[in-house]
Amino acid sequence: MGKHRTSRDARSAGVRHPRLAELFREELNSILDFEMNDPRLEGTRVRFVELSRDGSRARVWLSLTHPASADTSATELESAFERASGFFRGCLCDALPLKRMPELSFRVDPTLPAELVHEMVRD
Repeated sequence: MGKHRTSRDARSAGVRHPRLAELFREELNSILDFEMNDPRLEGTRVRFVELSRDGSRARVWLSLTHPASADTSATELESAFERASGFFRGCLCDALPLKRMPELSFRVDPTLPAELVHEMVRD
């Protein structure tokens, strides 16, 4: 009889998901740098991407990199990214050879902005 698929644990799950998550992060940052003109999204970077097990959803964690953008609340920033998610998905479809592009959801990373961390390390 045929082999049955069994669920795998995290150690043997392979490297496809981490590679895809890193590829999504790099592409989204590239889109933010070179293709996005929305002033509400300036000063943000994609820190981390979490893919669901089946690859149908991706949670994108954002961080503020410029203190000038700190006056924007996290909910305003998340809603601006949610409105632009169709644009992001379209750009990702053009850039990446995947059959199905995951649904994107955006969250602001609650950790410190990158510049503040660098200033604290220098002091």
